[in-house]
Amino acid sequence: MNSSGSPRAVRFASAVMVLVTLVAGLLTFGTRNEASAASTVGGVITRAEIIARAKYWYDRGDTWYSQNQADAISDGTGGKYRPDCSGLVAMAWHLPKKSDGWDLNTGDFESYSHKSWLPSLHDLLPGDALLKNGHIELFEKWVDPKNHSAGAWVYSENDYGQKTNHNTNSWSEMTTYRGIRYDKVIEKSLDGGDFDGNGVGDIYATGTGTLTIWNGKGSNNFGTADPVGGGWEGFTRPAAGDFNKDGKTDLAAVKNGTLYVWNGKGGNKFGAADAVGSGWEPFTAPVAGDFNNDGISDLSAVKEGTLYIWNGKGNNHFTPADTIGGGWEPFTAPIAGDFDNDGKTDLAAVKDGTLHIWNGKGGNKFGAVDALGGGWGDYQATLMSLGDVDKDGHSDLGAINKTSGTLYLWNGKGGNKFGPADALGGGWLPHF
Repeated sequence: MNSSGSPRAVRFASAVMVLVTLVAGLLTFGTRNEASAASTVGGVITRAEIIARAKYWYDRGDTWYSQNQADAISDGTGGKYRPDCSGLVAMAWHLPKKSDGWDLNTGDFESYSHKSWLPSLHDLLPGDALLKNGHIELFEKWVDPKNHSAGAWVYSENDYGQKTNHNTNSWSEMTTYRGIRYDKVIEKSLDGGDFDGNGVGDIYATGTGTLTIWNGKGSNNFGTADPVGGGWEGFTRPAAGDFNKDGKTDLAAVKNGTLYVWNGKGGNKFGAADAVGSGWEPFTAPVAGDFNNDGISDLSAVKEGTLYIWNGKGNNHFTPADTIGGGWEPFTAPIAGDFDNDGKTDLAAVKDGTLHIWNGKGGNKFGAVDALGGGWGDYQATLMSLGDVDKDGHSDLGAINKTSGTLYLWNGKGGNKFGPADALGGGWLPHF
């Protein structure tokens, strides 16, 4: 690749990924069947949380269809919703009740002021909905992100005698619907940088002393390099998150032991550096994620083999460090993403060439370590969580081969699984 030009995706598979092997755990266990509680009723909500809420109803196994509001079922976070098609979408979007105490019906969705009609079904993203006269379904993902004619996965409540469904619709079935989008969805690309706010993960780097951004376009494609600004010499690799809770991606990095935050303005632009606090010298470069699942980006870092988390307050400030646990000495500095697609931030790191994942449970807690397989030794120094770069609703990984300088992507499939390596071209090492 010409590092100042547009990366061109070269399609070939790699045998890097192997079968998932469960191994002994560390850190703290949590409950897996909880619905995500980051949003409030009628408030902003991420796409990952919308899908996690729908999945909660499906996983319950007792959400029998009913058009009676008296049969409302718990959403797992303190609310109850009617278990019909419109009640499912209202639950997943975390919508308030109408003035009469009932959830929205399909006719209400037609005129709902907090939704917009999509120009095309091809614009559907995870957490949007498919609406037609008398019926509505929640869009989860495309069967094949590169070929929408293969149909889509949806969550739905269809008829009496049935529970919440999770199945596929053919393209011909989908063409009988129109796509709608909730206007309080936070258009962020899971964990990772989305500096232009298009819902697709971006690549960013400061290795040359200049912050450079390649905006994601979907399908593992990226725009031309945007040299945003210089002066980054001496800083750790920046962490991308929303530290002031305005819905735009910010950056955080450490220099001479002081943590700085640059608040994003959208369009690859940032405000002036905010010196947040000192004392960061002995820690690894911080990474950002929502580890307590409150909808605000937190920071995590390792010091002398112990993992610490600082929970964000939403104003570029953080709580005191929470000591999570030891045993991190042999691992690379962790990265953050939602690798099991449950709406909670996970951690990943490499040890002895093997990629390991700790699935987040919320509340700064994590499940047992999951060893995914070897072959990562040539990539571990630049391993990064990119967010969702193929627009399928899953967190993806990227890394640069330390010998060839080629950038590779591994598209997430959920459940801690990834697709084969996709090589995007060479010339990346100077940036990292």
